[in-house]
Amino acid sequence: MKGLGGLPPFARLGSVLVALSAILSVACGGSGDADGTTFGGMGSVSFTGGALGASGGSGSGGAGAGLGGTVTGGTPSAGGTPASSGGASAQTGGVATSTGGTLSRTGGAPSDTGGATAQTGGATSTGGAAAETGGAGTGDCADTPTDDGVTCAEWLAWGECDSDWMITNALCNATCGRCDAGTGGAASTGGAASTGGDSATGGDTATGGTSGSGTVFSQCRFHFGSIDSVASDSTVPELDFFTPGWMVNETFDQQYVCDEGNPGGRYANQVPMVVGYLAAAIVKNRHNLCDCNVGGCGGGDLCQYGAQYIVQDWNTILSSYRSYSQSYASCYGTSRPIIFKMEPDWYQYTYDSQSQPWSASDAGQRMSELVAALSSSLPNAHFALDVSPWVGSNGTDNGAAWYANFDLGLFTFVATSGGGTNADSDRLRDANEMTWSGLNQVTGKPILADTGYGANGMSEGHDPSWDLPGNLNDRIADGVIAITQYNPNSNWGSTIASIRGQLDTPRHCP
Repeated sequence: MKGLGGLPPFARLGSVLVALSAILSVACGGSGDADGTTFGGMGSVSFTGGALGASGGSGSGGAGAGLGGTVTGGTPSAGGTPASSGGASAQTGGVATSTGGTLSRTGGAPSDTGGATAQTGGATSTGGAAAETGGAGTGDCADTPTDDGVTCAEWLAWGECDSDWMITNALCNATCGRCDAGTGGAASTGGAASTGGDSATGGDTATGGTSGSGTVFSQCRFHFGSIDSVASDSTVPELDFFTPGWMVNETFDQQYVCDEGNPGGRYANQVPMVVGYLAAAIVKNRHNLCDCNVGGCGGGDLCQYGAQYIVQDWNTILSSYRSYSQSYASCYGTSRPIIFKMEPDWYQYTYDSQSQPWSASDAGQRMSELVAALSSSLPNAHFALDVSPWVGSNGTDNGAAWYANFDLGLFTFVATSGGGTNADSDRLRDANEMTWSGLNQVTGKPILADTGYGANGMSEGHDPSWDLPGNLNDRIADGVIAITQYNPNSNWGSTIASIRGQLDTPRHCP
């Protein structure tokens, strides 16, 4: 049983509680792998022992083609070319290219054939940039940015284009598609302006590609993230996402995530990536259970009674997930993206060791209900399905039989979670046969990888193998689009900056 352990205790409680957390996790905390590797607990103010623990799952996910570049395609510019044929045609082209402009910002490079296709498509759809640069013939089509350093593409990705303050101040008109329809007349000059098409290679400046479930990241590139309280000040500007403490309390206790992620917060430019662990944490707390590889809890462990008690407490668990949904909607909003990595080690509830084991079909149905509960007030939520690399016959089918029981349409990603993964190998872990590329092919989802924790959630330090461009490009080819360094060096920001230019463009740009 892999140990996820969640966010290390020091991540939220601070250095004063590290020793206490480690001691308590021996009783009811920590989590470990089926292969015997132990991974530790997650920090939480209201949990002792087992509640601080987390059972882990590690894995990776498949690839899903974005809707990006091809949607912005050449048809609009075909309308734009016959400038002399009349304003109506150019006008229609203008509107279409305006839409194209937005999509190329949110998805330009995400075509599966890669950034080059979006670029050459840009030349045919030259509308994207043309509507922005040339469409200002009769209306205000300027792309005036805000004065706080946030780009128009980021405001678009966060869903702020319809905000009254942006409209009133005529900010980001082109990016937000607010150009006068009449500007379409002049757009024939812009339409043919494949100079604008090349600025759509600027799609890579805003390339927050689109996936079937919406825009997540503002740029189409390999993504880096870390624990919110661990990343140094110099590293934060280089990050694409941040990981706060795991969701483990029955009632919402993550206002700090909103404070960090809202405009003006330390992570205002990064996407929150939160681990949802309420089902496991609630039954551990209520029934005195430990994680599967940890003894000493009077009620046994999650591999014995987890499945039984989750069913018994199901209504409470769903209610708790709905409460988090409502609270996040209230404090974070419903437009900017937020990612939830769902219930690490969900696979363990099908083990024969369970007092009342689930079928794989049961696991899939219950996961759909959890996603529905957490998304009930959050249309901006994106979900990652957890990976246990040993599913089935030690992962020999790359999880095909397991994932066939889940509605993968509910998920934007698949994700590893706390057990450590290989940057320099085709396999997620040496002990298991699941491969990065195999998982990607089986699920069709991009993979969020992580470096993992040590025993009881303690730091294992920086994993330098995930800093090597050669390793990263191999994993990018396999469908991996992100790595979370849970305990990065203080100078990791400079490392990221130095290697970005050496990395390939991912095949998926959600």
